[in-house]
Order: sequence, then C-alpha cells, then structure tokens
Amino acid sequence: MAAIVEPLGAARNRPFGATLLTDYLGDPLPITGATAIMEVRLYPGAAGAALASDADVTMVDVGQIGTMVDPADGVSKPLRRLRLEPSIPMEAIRDLPGQNAPEAGDPQSFSYEVLIEYADGLRDPLWLGEFIVEAGVVAP
Repeated sequence: MAAIVEPLGAARNRPFGATLLTDYLGDPLPITGATAIMEVRLYPGAAGAALASDADVTMVDVGQIGTMVDPADGVSKPLRRLRLEPSIPMEAIRDLPGQNAPEAGDPQSFSYEVLIEYADGLRDPLWLGEFIVEAGVVAP
C-alpha cells in the first residue's frame, strides 16, 4: 500500500489530534497485535529520538465501505477503510524547536510519518509529509 502524502498542521497552544482515513483495496489488514506509530522529526531520516511522537496511535478497522476495480488487474475488490487517530500532547508541540526563527511567531516546518508495525515486525508507512506548527494565538 502506498503512503498518503499530505501536510498536517498543529499549534503550540493546544494538543495535536487528527483523524486520518486510509482507504485500501482487498482483504482486511492484519491489525491484531499491530501498533500504529507517529513520529515528528526535524527532517526525514533525522537521527536520534523523534522530536514528538505517539507510540500507540488509535487504530480502527472501519470495515468494507464499498467495492472498486483494482487498476492493477481490472478486478472488482472490497474497498476498506482504516481510521487512525494520532495525538501529541500540547507540551510536546510547544517544545518543538525554532519558535523564534526566522521571525517570532512564524510557522515552523517539520516532517512526520505514521506507520503500522504488524505483529510479525513488518512495517508499512501509511501517512507522511510536512508537519507545520503555528504559534497559536489564544493562550493555553
């Protein structure tokens, strides 16, 4: 399954939370015993610990939502949906680096990835892209 590439936004004055819907063709994913993980890093492949993360993203197999012809083989297959709900506490978002560069209050850009790690240790990236952090206006 190819990862969905989309920017996500957050603000330093509130916790981050999102609902990410991943539609896919075929049999249900083997999510029993699997874990979904989200990490935010300065840039893709940055070494060391993530700047912010959710090591246990809420993951729900919504089930079949329809059928669709698979462009790879022309066969109609079940269209299924996986719902992911990553969350990161406000303190972790607030503490991301770069709050005053280039100008105080300017948004900062990081990279994120949400992946699923199956019980057998294999990993599939589900979502990735730019993680844009605004200063926020209303005090927490």
